[in-house]
Amino acid sequence: MLNTFYDLAKEIMGRLPAGIQAELTIAPNSDNPSARIDFDTRERLGRITCWDSGDFYAEIIDVESGDDLYEQRGEAASAARLSALLQSFLSSLAAPLS
Repeated sequence: MLNTFYDLAKEIMGRLPAGIQAELTIAPNSDNPSARIDFDTRERLGRITCWDSGDFYAEIIDVESGDDLYEQRGEAASAARLSALLQSFLSSLAAPLS
């Protein structure tokens, strides 16, 4: 699943809207290697971590208050599930502040 996450991450990072910065980090040195994408906007910080097992954790916090705005964890058993997770995450990251 890690290769799928990496491929999706590179695709998404190539078409991020203006104002969203992202950095992909690979952490291969474990029994269950992982990769993460850190996202920065003026209002929000986000991170999605995916492990080779398919487990994932995604969170978005408000920069000013530190409040959690989005949190999801689970298992992405397929590329379609992982893609849907990334799209939901990006929608929340880019959503207007209320």
